[in-house]
Amino acid sequence: MKIKTIYLKPDSLFSNHISEWASSLGINTVEHEFKSGDQEADGLLLINENQDIEKEINVIHSFFDEKHLPSQKIDINGTLQVAMSNIDLWLKNFKCKEIFIVGSDNLVKNDNLNRFLNRVNEKFAS
Repeated sequence: MKIKTIYLKPDSLFSNHISEWASSLGINTVEHEFKSGDQEADGLLLINENQDIEKEINVIHSFFDEKHLPSQKIDINGTLQVAMSNIDLWLKNFKCKEIFIVGSDNLVKNDNLNRFLNRVNEKFAS
């Protein structure tokens, strides 16, 4: 499932990291300041570690949930194979082409983030 556009929060280390990764795959990234009531994306990918989710990110997740828009939470400290299966099912079932990816700036320091991104390459770019 080819992702066409990834929306990211502006001025974020996490967003910069995801933007660099996405550009290496030829996926367009757009900085988007989320405001309740607007959504550019047709799905939300929330990346976290140990189920720790910042309040601002939880507000975004709640909005997508209330609007019944597809969202997927991935704990990068969890089992990688389970995360990959969940991403695969999510992409196939909902056919999201433009997704909003959110996560804490602290994730950039976690080696599991790059491990996850390297494994998800084929799912986002194929």
